Amino acid sequence: MRIFETEYFADLSFQHRVLFLLSLAIVFLLFCSVIFAVYAILLRIRNNRKAAYWKRLEAAWEETILEVLSGEKQPSELQQRVGRKDTLYFVDFVLRYARQLRGQEREILTEVVRPFLGRIAERTVGGDAERRARAVRTISALGFEEYTDRIIAALDDPSPLVAMIAARALAQKEHPQYAVQVLKRLHRFQGWSRSYMATMLSAVGPQIVPALRETLLDAGQPPQARAVAAEALRELNEFSAADDAARILTSEHDRDLLASCLRLLAQTGRPEHLPAIRPLLKSPDFVVRAQAAGALGAIGDEQEIPFLRDAFEDPSPWVAIQAAQGLKESGGVKVLEQIADSDHPRADLARQILVGEK
Repeated sequence: MRIFETEYFADLSFQHRVLFLLSLAIVFLLFCSVIFAVYAILLRIRNNRKAAYWKRLEAAWEETILEVLSGEKQPSELQQRVGRKDTLYFVDFVLRYARQLRGQEREILTEVVRPFLGRIAERTVGGDAERRARAVRTISALGFEEYTDRIIAALDDPSPLVAMIAARALAQKEHPQYAVQVLKRLHRFQGWSRSYMATMLSAVGPQIVPALRETLLDAGQPPQARAVAAEALRELNEFSAADDAARILTSEHDRDLLASCLRLLAQTGRPEHLPAIRPLLKSPDFVVRAQAAGALGAIGDEQEIPFLRDAFEDPSPWVAIQAAQGLKESGGVKVLEQIADSDHPRADLARQILVGEK
């Protein structure tokens, strides 16, 4: 700057130069603060005007929507009141209404927004993940049948959030045929909770059972995906899948898959599945041993007491807890009583299980 090259600046002492520079910095910062303050005020004014504008529109739309729902007006009369620049906001407004309605009233609202959903569907690709997710959620709620292909395509979206929203939309009992598309892509959701995925799939109902069994037995699927299928079958209490689970116990080694199959057998298994379960009491993985003890106790009888007694001595306390519970369920209460009355290191555990018995 030229001011630093003047004779006046050159004659200043070092301290005065520093003070002069600090004064310039303060003036500059003050100027910036004023600019930001003015910008904030203008932004607030613009937002207030926009909010007032949307409020007026919503009031007008709400009145007309009620008239359309009551049959006093046709959907076309409401559609004509929506300007092109207001399309996205109008669809969002109707979506809020539609979430509270069912049956014919919801069908009427779907008809109202049908001409505008094309623009929403275009937003399922490109842009940021939040925009795509919102678009998928909207067309799933208001235009599922018309935009099913778009929703299925969203299962392959790079964003896990978008893919999960699409999966939830497709895994519904109203249209169980599309849940298969989710099963084919279970590998996409390995970071999500297995119980959450299993609950979502089981909500489809018995129609999804054949596809779940196929996924469970498909060695080409990731073990995590097969474990989800086993958990969903357990939630559906599907007894026909017990043979599948027992077969997997003898051929697979993945912890999660084995544990899920053992939980399935604990709920749906039969005595003939016990020979497949017993060897897993010696598994090197304590999670598998614990689930094996639980399954053995759930479907076994007094013949399993020696195996469960041995499992009670397992180094893992989790295995011991399952074995103790298994002893109680399979008729080994006397064994627990003997342990409870002794100086066994796990006598307290036996007493706790027995208290639960009473």
